[in-house]
Amino acid sequence: MNEAVVPYLDKFPTESQTVFLRKLAEQLVKDLQPLEWAEIPDSPSPTWIQSQLQLRIEELIAHQSTRLGNILYRIDLPEGKIRALMASASTDERAEILAAQILEREARKVWMRMHYTP
Repeated sequence: MNEAVVPYLDKFPTESQTVFLRKLAEQLVKDLQPLEWAEIPDSPSPTWIQSQLQLRIEELIAHQSTRLGNILYRIDLPEGKIRALMASASTDERAEILAAQILEREARKVWMRMHYTP
């Protein structure tokens, strides 16, 4: 896995980044239910979030591909984009690519809520 990169993190001042990461982890846990997650640390790191997400995606690919489709639909990832990415990816790369796409979408949701919710 490459160095963890969390979209939108750099748009926050340092003192708000921990809050953003915590909310992002909570959003991922909510949207990937009923998958089991490790307990979210008080200050989750980008690496922790990315590794936990990729582990969950690997589990889904290996054991519950139907549930993976339902989760991707619930998260609202464009099916055509996901199909195109998966068609050009090796089997080993698929979990990492899906994790990056999910992370991008979920980070955007959290960023929007933190900026536009009264």
